[in-house]
Amino acid sequence: MPRAFVDQYMTRCAPVFALIYIYGLRHCETGEQALSTRVISEAFNILETDVLNAWKYWESKGLVKLTSRGDSLHIEFLPPEKNRSVPDGAAVLATRPRYTVDELAIYQKQSPEIERLFLNAERILAKLLTSNDLNVLFGFYDWLRMPVDVILYMLTYCADHDHRDLRYVEKVAVDWAERGVNTLEAAREYTASFDCGYRAVMNALEQGSAFPSATQRKYIDKWLKEMEMPLELVTDACEKTSAQIGRPKLTYVDKIISGWYKNGIRTLEAVKAAEEDFARQADAKASQREKPGVKKNRFSNFKPRERDFEQIEKLEQEYMLKSLGNG
Repeated sequence: MPRAFVDQYMTRCAPVFALIYIYGLRHCETGEQALSTRVISEAFNILETDVLNAWKYWESKGLVKLTSRGDSLHIEFLPPEKNRSVPDGAAVLATRPRYTVDELAIYQKQSPEIERLFLNAERILAKLLTSNDLNVLFGFYDWLRMPVDVILYMLTYCADHDHRDLRYVEKVAVDWAERGVNTLEAAREYTASFDCGYRAVMNALEQGSAFPSATQRKYIDKWLKEMEMPLELVTDACEKTSAQIGRPKLTYVDKIISGWYKNGIRTLEAVKAAEEDFARQADAKASQREKPGVKKNRFSNFKPRERDFEQIEKLEQEYMLKSLGNG
């Protein structure tokens, strides 16, 4: 029995598919070539169509080659690739296979785990599952290599946050697969960190309960993990930009946080002190512009404005982006 088959294939298929492969391989190696689908179906008490589906499955995995010869089907066993690696999440999503209704029925019938997945998913998502839904769910198990318990936890987490659309859930599943979240413990830790950091920042960015995009995660990870900036400072920067320019831009927020990081600002009190210092500088600049004497004319009895508010607002924006960043 090829070790690669046991390590990489046997635990990832319906049990009956593995049994048929092993049974057929044994007969092939002992020279018993005349093995029909009927004999196999009787040996395992299954339908002949189930046997054919098993061979088609192994053909799709590159382990057998099927050739029709008149009314018979010739099966050639191919050596498993010893070093075949599991694709990463992004590649898996792009090539996720389509499973037929018959294939899914076989998996559900032969595997208690798949039966449990489908039944609980229907309950969690509060809907009757379509064939496409079953394809996506089984893909989490078969193609993303996620254990059933992790899939059910993920579905529950998404549903608790009002995300029951499987297109959305699939994006979450790919993200978890890419990050190696493949145990219940890892899933709980990841969702806890997400709720603590990502969700707070997304709310401050006025994105509500949306799942952060790859670009958003990159910035948030930079602020919270690489720079190790306090969460309250990150959300404060997001809220400030939201108040100033409406929809916050990540590049704008990043310049502010990078400026604070460079200048050692780590508390809200330090931010407030820096803003007060800016206000004093703005007043001083406004006063200096007023010092050159005002030409005497018929309007000279009017006292000039003490502050040019448009200029102050402009200076404030420059300060947020430059003064804090350059000291």
